[in-house]
Amino acid sequence: MSSRCKVAFACALLFFIVFFIYFHTQAPSVQFIDSGELAVVCKSLGLAHPTGYPLYVLLGRLFCLLPLKDIIFRVNLMSLLLTCLANTIVFFILLTIGKNFSRGEKGDSNILIWSAFVASLIFSFTPTLWSQATSNEVYSLNILLYTVIVLLVLLWQNTKEKRGSERLFYLFTFIYALSFGNHMSTILLLPSLLFILIATHGSILYNWKRASLILALFLLGLSIYLFLPVRSSQNPLMDWGNPESWSTFKRHVTGWQYQVWMFAQSAQELSRNIRNFIELFFHQFPLYLLPLSFLGIFWLFVHERKSLFFLLILFFANILYGVNYAIPDIDPYFLGSFMVNAIFLGTGLHSLFQTIKKLRIKKLFSYGFLLSFILLPLILLKKSYLENDRSQNFFAYDFVSNVMRSVKKDAIILTNIWDHYSPWLYLRYVELKRPDVNFLDIELCRRSWYFDYVKQNCGDLYRKSEAEIKRFIQDVYPFENRQPYDPQVIEEAYENMLNSFLSYNFRYKPLYDDMMGKGKIGQIYFRIPEGLVFSLEDSLKYYPYDFPDFQLRGILDKNVYRDDRTLFHLKRYPLMIDLRIRYLLSFKKDKEADALLRRYEALLSKATQ
Repeated sequence: MSSRCKVAFACALLFFIVFFIYFHTQAPSVQFIDSGELAVVCKSLGLAHPTGYPLYVLLGRLFCLLPLKDIIFRVNLMSLLLTCLANTIVFFILLTIGKNFSRGEKGDSNILIWSAFVASLIFSFTPTLWSQATSNEVYSLNILLYTVIVLLVLLWQNTKEKRGSERLFYLFTFIYALSFGNHMSTILLLPSLLFILIATHGSILYNWKRASLILALFLLGLSIYLFLPVRSSQNPLMDWGNPESWSTFKRHVTGWQYQVWMFAQSAQELSRNIRNFIELFFHQFPLYLLPLSFLGIFWLFVHERKSLFFLLILFFANILYGVNYAIPDIDPYFLGSFMVNAIFLGTGLHSLFQTIKKLRIKKLFSYGFLLSFILLPLILLKKSYLENDRSQNFFAYDFVSNVMRSVKKDAIILTNIWDHYSPWLYLRYVELKRPDVNFLDIELCRRSWYFDYVKQNCGDLYRKSEAEIKRFIQDVYPFENRQPYDPQVIEEAYENMLNSFLSYNFRYKPLYDDMMGKGKIGQIYFRIPEGLVFSLEDSLKYYPYDFPDFQLRGILDKNVYRDDRTLFHLKRYPLMIDLRIRYLLSFKKDKEADALLRRYEALLSKATQ
């Protein structure tokens, strides 16, 4: 079999194995975090939360048109395929690097292919990467673009023929610019790209014609962001940020509201973040793999020093940014560093296999030893499978469905929990469930663009509070446009507006809140526990309530994994049931309280384990 046939076979086998495993662990429904919002945005061709992710949205829209199952399956399938492609590109990166220090001896191609195959499988089964393949998030496309850019850079660096070198440079320039249309974290590639440019063919920029073409290609890639103002002008369902003007466009694309969490940590917080990264790193790559990574670094230092420094700069740039960004779902930001370590691993395996080949031992024993390294990805597969098997994970979908079961017709629900609101968006606008319910995120109500959505989808509520809404928009304008502002004035207008939603509708519609913590919103009302929400009432008396039958798929199944974030939300079940029982007991409704306790006894004791 020729070397090309072996590469094609190994590539196809790698893709099939990873696709098969990812597919069988794929999430069947929306999840907490941004899953529901992104699915709605892709289906309606709307605008996602900052920085807008136009490339992801446009690709997602194409997948939404596929005649396969439901919308969430289609967008999840996109993430699965993108992650599989990223694994395949890592395989080719390792082949590209390995060819530079292969001796061309008999059997060398087999060793190179085998080491690349094993390292790519190890990367495939790292928990953070795997998690991106089993849900719909922008990071699956992000890591694919990372791998493509790294591969093109390495090919460009190794190309001796001038014409071919220029074409590769133009190609990766365009793709790098395009990658910003998915996630702005690709800026972290810039230091390593500048290094390799200066160290390899820096003279390419000295010719003004070439430099002009490079600039044109870069701007062409960035032009995908024109999607935001063009689509926003058409008033889609989700028009996050309303980026039709230059100021709103700039705010949205730069993610200005998230910048307060960047590089603002104390020394103690930074130290904790670094410890968390180290724990996360060894969760991906167990300690016994570390010698192979160091061996790969040494081998690259000896044979491919420029490639090594290019990769190390990328590795540490991702870490530096990630440990200085204080958000809870930070793990995917380190995928670039994990990819680099997978490359070091593969290079280490290649050098180890070459060393073994040179030893004077029987060929059968030598090949048997090489084949034994397939145990490394298999061990990682077994270790990570339960954590990443989301095939029975209906927690977010069922939770929001149960919230809808908890409220009466034409209800108004205020929430400050994005992880509840995001999956609700999917149920409401994709599956068209409970169109009578107005579910409002009070944190989004702090942004002026959100009231276009309120006006379009909660017309009656908007009309009743139109004066208060316009007053708030007027007061928040200086803050959003970085002009001098009075935070107290903004907060008072904000609280007055939200309280008007309740006071103007109290006599006409059932009011609920789904909020965590106590604030100044709805303080004049009594909060009565009903299902998974609190009914807002004007007096503290007994209110009869027919407690709903919750849909609880997988909650009592120990084989369905739940991370800390999921456990946090599942605690809402026993909390609200317990509060209802206490409420019943306070009104001497002992029989009802006992019946509710017996009905959900298992849930009260085991749901959050």
